[in-house]
Amino acid sequence: MPVTTPMVLLDDARSARASDALFYSDPERVFVARRPDEVASVLAQADEALAKQGGSLAGYISYEAGLALEERLRPLAEKRTGGAGPLVWLGLFAEPERIPAAQMQDWLFARCDHDAILPSVGPLEPQISMGAYRENVARLQDAIRTGEIYQANLTFPLVGGYTGDPVALYRALRPPSEAGYGGLIFDGTHWILSLSPELFVSLKDRQIKAKPMKGTRPRSQDPEADEAMRQELAASEKDRAENLMIVDLLRNDLSRVAHAGSVEVTDAFSVESYPTVHQMVTTVHADLEQGTSALDLVRALFPCGSITGAPKIRAMELIAEVERDARGPYCGAIGRIDAAQDGKGQSAAFNVAIRTLRLTPVENHRGKAVLGVGSAILADSDPLTEWRECLVKGEFARASSPEFCAPHVDLIETMRFDPDVGIANLQMHLDRMKESATQLGIAFDRHEGRNQIQALSFDLDEPCRIRLLAGRPGTMALEARPLSEAREWPDPVKCIVLPLPVDPNDWRLRHKTSDRGFYDEARQIAEDCGAQEALFVREDGLLTEGSITNLFVRGEDDVLGTPPTRLGLLPGILRRSLIEKGEAREQEVRIEDLADGFFLGNALRGLMRARLMTS
Repeated sequence: MPVTTPMVLLDDARSARASDALFYSDPERVFVARRPDEVASVLAQADEALAKQGGSLAGYISYEAGLALEERLRPLAEKRTGGAGPLVWLGLFAEPERIPAAQMQDWLFARCDHDAILPSVGPLEPQISMGAYRENVARLQDAIRTGEIYQANLTFPLVGGYTGDPVALYRALRPPSEAGYGGLIFDGTHWILSLSPELFVSLKDRQIKAKPMKGTRPRSQDPEADEAMRQELAASEKDRAENLMIVDLLRNDLSRVAHAGSVEVTDAFSVESYPTVHQMVTTVHADLEQGTSALDLVRALFPCGSITGAPKIRAMELIAEVERDARGPYCGAIGRIDAAQDGKGQSAAFNVAIRTLRLTPVENHRGKAVLGVGSAILADSDPLTEWRECLVKGEFARASSPEFCAPHVDLIETMRFDPDVGIANLQMHLDRMKESATQLGIAFDRHEGRNQIQALSFDLDEPCRIRLLAGRPGTMALEARPLSEAREWPDPVKCIVLPLPVDPNDWRLRHKTSDRGFYDEARQIAEDCGAQEALFVREDGLLTEGSITNLFVRGEDDVLGTPPTRLGLLPGILRRSLIEKGEAREQEVRIEDLADGFFLGNALRGLMRARLMTS
């Protein structure tokens, strides 16, 4: 059921100890500030309405609203509010629907637009050159050397297109994100998809909690290297100093609304691990002063110091000077405030809106995607390192492209076993399945997979096809069949060419799964024509792959050419092996390139000569 009216979903996508999601729909009122001079009055109106009518306020506050709330910064807000949507968007809602975490994927599936093409984002490109970024870093470091600031958070947008239904896209992003403070908002014009791991501030029984993040390391697929990265971050004096600056800034902000002497720090410099990064986190607690509302608390702290720098006001001035684009909801806050009831005060929870996409529909199921990324700049920051850190932080959005709007799918690996050599390229098979599992939110243990394969093949005494399936609950299944049962293909293999039946960005082209209907249909058409295999051609005339094989053509220096994966095709194991050995390279292939002879291949059958049927 497609979403057409404003709504807010606040969601916890952590795989362990996740809390219920909250879904707010059909707002009784909506409070919107589009100009800087409206921000303070709109927030005051929302606060008053919540106190009088009860219910919940839910929505977002954009970063530039923080400029509007500070008299010294207000002139900057006038220059930086174009094109990024409202400065404040808060709906007043009645009781939300609570969705248990275990049911979220199915709940989202029921609200997908199933007539839409499958969701994808990108490619997303930086809207600043590396040279301009270096200049911005240098300007901030000059300000650090002259004592104006200690650090500043420098950001830039990644911009590209998106396709499909935003609800399906969010459903795709959430499992691999492990985001504890996520959200999905439709304000009537824009979609906001937030996969934030960072809590800005929460309030319950007048107890305030904040968890600023500062300090990052990329994850590694090698467990030993990954643990080394985590330990390096935990021990880094530079990152601790960076984290401490933001904690001190937050403590100062809290002193404006907290009961005197109640601010304390716990769990300082702990490291939390997420799918693409390790983050350093410190927790701060305080007691809210009597007579202070939850919205007063948010206003006092907004925006979060972890995405500004210190001192906050001067850092924000410099950010406005060097950053060309408005941040919008990115680096703002997404969350809710619940009215006081049953003798208890207001409660609230807002994230820091990092790892947050803003989607603007342009035409049916297509539009513009903006993803902000950033990092803290200190006196000794290296521009290239910071640039790379920013791009790593945007990696989470890549998980969207392969995901799907179908509730269940299994991953498949098909391998060849020979008694004399075992399974060729077994590690490549396991690595490919793990990469797909990570992106599709499927639990898969490579070590357990290897153990089960070795146990199955121990008693095999003839060449076999081994098939491994991995499912979403973390289940695995194996089967072995003699190769003698497989249908023989002639030499050369006869092929036909068919139009690619799906969008080149379709996730199914890049992952070997049980959702293979269009592949099977194409091969059946080929067999009905007296051929064995069907090759796919895109609308632009570029060939991609066969239904169960990769395509190779004769190239220069006896190196085979094979279509690039960016065109929409499976990264086959034989293909990868040949590329790594220098026996193949990526190149675009058209039908006329097949005239000098070509080959098809996969891990089961190897490399085979092929020809096109002439009639």
